[in-house]
Amino acid sequence: MNRKKFKIILGIFLLLTLCAATRINAKEEPLPRISVVYPREGAQIGASDSTFIFGSVTPQSNLTINGFKAKVHPNGAFLAFLPLAPGDFVFELLAEKDAGASVKKVSVKVPPGIFPVPADSFCIIKGSIRPRQNLTLTAGDVLETKFRGTPGCRASFSIDGLVEDVPMTESSQSVSTFSLEQAWGEREGSAASPVAGTYTGLYMVRSGDKVEGARVLFKLIKKLGQDSVYLTESSRGKIAIKGDRIPRVVEFVGSSVVARSGPKLGYTLLYQPPGIRAVASGRKGEWVRLRLAPGEDAWVHQDSITFLPSGTPIPKSTLTAIQTKSLGRKTQVLISLQEKLPFKVEQQTGPSALFLTVYSVTSNTDWIRYDSRDRLIKELNWDQPKKDVYQLKVFLNQKQQWGYDVFYEGNKLILEVKHQPSIRSGLTGVRICLDPGHSPDPGAVGPTGLVEKVVNLGIAEKLRKILVRNGAEVVMTRRGSGGVTLYDRPKIAVEKDCDILISIHNNALPDGVNPFYNNGTSTYYYHPQSLALAREIQAELLKRLKLPDFGTYYGNLVLTRPSQLPAVLVEPAFMMIPEQEALLKTDKFQKRCAQAIARGVLNFVKSVKE
Repeated sequence: MNRKKFKIILGIFLLLTLCAATRINAKEEPLPRISVVYPREGAQIGASDSTFIFGSVTPQSNLTINGFKAKVHPNGAFLAFLPLAPGDFVFELLAEKDAGASVKKVSVKVPPGIFPVPADSFCIIKGSIRPRQNLTLTAGDVLETKFRGTPGCRASFSIDGLVEDVPMTESSQSVSTFSLEQAWGEREGSAASPVAGTYTGLYMVRSGDKVEGARVLFKLIKKLGQDSVYLTESSRGKIAIKGDRIPRVVEFVGSSVVARSGPKLGYTLLYQPPGIRAVASGRKGEWVRLRLAPGEDAWVHQDSITFLPSGTPIPKSTLTAIQTKSLGRKTQVLISLQEKLPFKVEQQTGPSALFLTVYSVTSNTDWIRYDSRDRLIKELNWDQPKKDVYQLKVFLNQKQQWGYDVFYEGNKLILEVKHQPSIRSGLTGVRICLDPGHSPDPGAVGPTGLVEKVVNLGIAEKLRKILVRNGAEVVMTRRGSGGVTLYDRPKIAVEKDCDILISIHNNALPDGVNPFYNNGTSTYYYHPQSLALAREIQAELLKRLKLPDFGTYYGNLVLTRPSQLPAVLVEPAFMMIPEQEALLKTDKFQKRCAQAIARGVLNFVKSVKE
């Protein structure tokens, strides 16, 4: 073989070897990976028109979701906000790279919106019929009945054994999204969409009315030329009206009862101890209505009360004397009653005061005795704004309130007010409880799998060191991954007699809120005494983190509700936003969060010392 021919054969061999190696390498390079953090397979989505989806893919992949192109960040994280359709809905993700393409499908369930009933139909929508739950009513209550059906008809309702063919009125139900956008977003809520075919009727219960387990029967009548046709349906909930019956007295059970403005609605009375008595005046399903005073009701769950025997006396007390008692770091206001009765406290910051309202109490107050050693209480005065309502007004000498507690010792109601701590330089003399949110539950999870509880602990540990350097004594609700129950966390702060509680979290959004417009830094409080602290911390977080201002919120949260000390919850950033998740992974950003919170606390303490 001559040299020229050998070179040609060798070249061909090397070329074939190179091609084979290239093919082998191409086969060895894996297809793009797709991981969806949210939503999970089979999830029930709390929105009907659009929501977010996030997770990660192999970096440098191209990603489309249901045909929409999604941005892939350098670390592979993605976040998209996409339209939905009611029913069984599928997100189809297609990730492409040089090695090929991968597909992943995530099936979810999307609730239907409220759609108009066609005018050419003839029906009553069964799921729309109200009342849905059993009701116990008394004289003066108004029963509201409702259903959705074919528009343009006539409707009426009857109550078995009580009343027949009460006319109902058709209206256009306004369907809006109160939206979560109103609370969490920039928008004020989308415009309401009127949906015809909502029929409502009213009946006022009269003295002497009496039924037990009565159905509400509905009739819808449609005119067809000269004739009419009708159909009927009945409510799931049944009606009980027991006439002028003997009042039933209930007693609170359990360690702490919360009474609400309506079933599952906002709080009216916080943390009522066991043994308190009140009069039950109605019922809706599992919820019992209590009559606190004329025109003033509260609702409690049936599991939080026990009904006392028929004939139990109506709970009531007269209040003759009040006194104050100095206990060093606290001052008590002592109120002697004949039995335990419901109460609530309202806090006022300017001028600084606490208003204690006690129900079923009549004033006979001739004496108020002040402890001459005490310098916290400026003045006490009382009022009887209406029958069965006694209000004690406690005006304070310190402009910043540092917490209060209300409890019974026997039948003596005690309002305990905390003094301002003896603050020296910096934070010396201040005891601060830090709560790294979550654990054992992970909390929110970021697109690449970063777990919130880990980030929260990292920020809290850095914050602890800064606060200690500034003289504070710090109590931690947890130091590692060990579990602490949600309701035990504020208890730790109270039992350790802390002056401030700061719970550290990082945020996520409810379904249906657009994360591209609604994200950033936020701080939450509940009692007015905590608002100044929340504002100082929020201002410093915004200054140092340079993220959007997601707002300072009044928030009814377990960690903001304790009244015994100023308590706030901070959410420096969003776990679900790829850019913010990437920041939260770094020690540098966690340290900036800690420095901002510490500076906010220092500013707050400095302002109350001046």
